[in-house]
Amino acid sequence: MRVCVVDSPELGRAYPRLAECAIECMAVVPSIDQVDPRLLVEHEAVLVACSDNELADPSFQLSAARIARQLPTIALVTAGADAGIAARLGFRGLLDRDVSPAALERTVRAVLSGELAFPRSSQFSPVTSQGASLSRHGNGEAPTTLTPRQQQIVDLIAQGSTDREIADRLRISQSTAHKHVQNALRRSKTRTRSQLVAVVRQTAAQL
Repeated sequence: MRVCVVDSPELGRAYPRLAECAIECMAVVPSIDQVDPRLLVEHEAVLVACSDNELADPSFQLSAARIARQLPTIALVTAGADAGIAARLGFRGLLDRDVSPAALERTVRAVLSGELAFPRSSQFSPVTSQGASLSRHGNGEAPTTLTPRQQQIVDLIAQGSTDREIADRLRISQSTAHKHVQNALRRSKTRTRSQLVAVVRQTAAQL
């Protein structure tokens, strides 16, 4: 699990026990406004430390939403933070910064597999957050979410990229790229790449 860690000017280190986790920390950035989205292609997820004040700050929100559109992003917060704001910004999960290393690892794995990882007590509907792409087939079925990584894959498919080209662009193996494509097809309930792109574009136009 290759992650980029974003510290908080208010809270300090995003997660003090990161060295105890089975996570490959490829970069540590002192604040969210210093994150270069172009460098995130090397990562699989982003861990962002944020205080209540930062979550409510418009500048922070713009940066967070931009990152969350590119990669699965998890907020590391103090107890009682507003999970609803995090979800609307596109975060795929939210954790207390005092959780155990094992809990952090489980959350990162869950988010990378396409799950949402928010406290059960959170009062919001994350499926409609800005970070989720939805597809609906007009037959009464519930919408299906695409992960941020799958959204990247769809964007590259729309540009005509093959699995090998997707792998080269995202710096992943060709088999991993193929797996992401197949997962996106399954989640969107489509059979071909062209159908996948069409469904995602149609949904985006309706949001």
